[in-house]
Amino acid sequence: MKKIILAVVLLILALPITAQAHTTLTTSTPAEGEVMKEALKDVQLTFGTVIEQGSTMTLQGEETEFEFENITVSENVLTGTLNEELPNGAYTVEWKIIGADSHPIEGEIPFAIDVETVEEPVVENEGTASEEPAVEEEGTADEEPVAGEQTKASEAAAVEEKNNLIVTALMIAAALLLVIGMFRLFKKKQ
Repeated sequence: MKKIILAVVLLILALPITAQAHTTLTTSTPAEGEVMKEALKDVQLTFGTVIEQGSTMTLQGEETEFEFENITVSENVLTGTLNEELPNGAYTVEWKIIGADSHPIEGEIPFAIDVETVEEPVVENEGTASEEPAVEEEGTADEEPVAGEQTKASEAAAVEEKNNLIVTALMIAAALLLVIGMFRLFKKKQ
């Protein structure tokens, strides 16, 4: 009977530890929901553990996918270098990694680019110099997709928080079962 109780306790204790072993995204550049005010040259994702070669990411624009010139994996960092300057708009980095425990994990990071462009007014001739140069209104069309992406990001954060709550509940249940099992073992010995 003692062996069965001990085996059950060890099995229960092993479950939450396995669930905690999955790697998670700790930081990213650009950050989730960030509105970049400068041109983006590369995307850098940092994970909680070492990630394996073969991990990759793509960059999805509003209407098209953009190619990374180079994607590198170094310890726990996945870096993608862009070969072109991105226009203003909403984007999503879709990443797929293989964690240190060989589990494939994927996720998304929505962000936006809103770089202010400075255009010099064009003077056509001296007679029209008193006219003010036409100024384009920026940013109003790009703001709505960013809000939608932020909603998607907050939903993903809520799901992750729910998963963490389940893991925490499993750990508490395992600890309770361990205490009960140890109490029964000590009670039988007396």
